[in-house]
Amino acid sequence: MGLVARVGCVLCSRHMGINDTPAQVHHMKLGTGASDRASDFLTIALCPEHHVGALGVHKLKEHGIYLRYKCSEIDLLADTVSGVNDLLYNTGVRASTSTEGVS
Repeated sequence: MGLVARVGCVLCSRHMGINDTPAQVHHMKLGTGASDRASDFLTIALCPEHHVGALGVHKLKEHGIYLRYKCSEIDLLADTVSGVNDLLYNTGVRASTSTEGVS
């Protein structure tokens, strides 16, 4: 999740062209109950305002996000994954694709 936070807020980047805004990690509720936390793999990089503020995903919910920002949490997840990939690529770190030791 540290890499996700390093991406910067994907809504600031997507909608305001502001890159590298300090981000918190938002856990998507995809496939979970209201009180359950989603997998750490389903996290989105959001600044405090876009996370828990008046214009954030916790206040707006899925429908409000779409109405205000014309995107879904899945779109924001894709932006976050792309940002993590860019961080890994730019730092020379490669994700392992090896299946060695896996049976």
